Amino acid sequence: MDRRLFLTGLLGLAGAATVAGMARPTQAAAGVLKGNGILDELDGADPVPLGKADVVDVQYRHDRHRPPRHRPRRRRRRVWRRVCRRYWRHGRRVVRCHRERVWVWYWG
Repeated sequence: MDRRLFLTGLLGLAGAATVAGMARPTQAAAGVLKGNGILDELDGADPVPLGKADVVDVQYRHDRHRPPRHRPRRRRRRVWRRVCRRYWRHGRRVVRCHRERVWVWYWG
């Protein structure tokens, strides 16, 4: 089973590489600008004087409009537990197990 999964994954990877190679354009698209991209824009930008910066005080927290937080409540549900009893019988230790329904607490 492991060999089958390995070979399937290997063939899938090879197929994906083949499809990606075929889907690649053979020629460059028209309309692409020749240059350094964003670096050209940064070189031509005017520096902003440090003394004239506008400071705006923004309050991100709206405490009055936030809905109240609800704490998760503790709830109970019934589950099956395995209960094992050990005792000695004829010089040997005997273990008997059975299932029991019990209540457990969980956060919900």
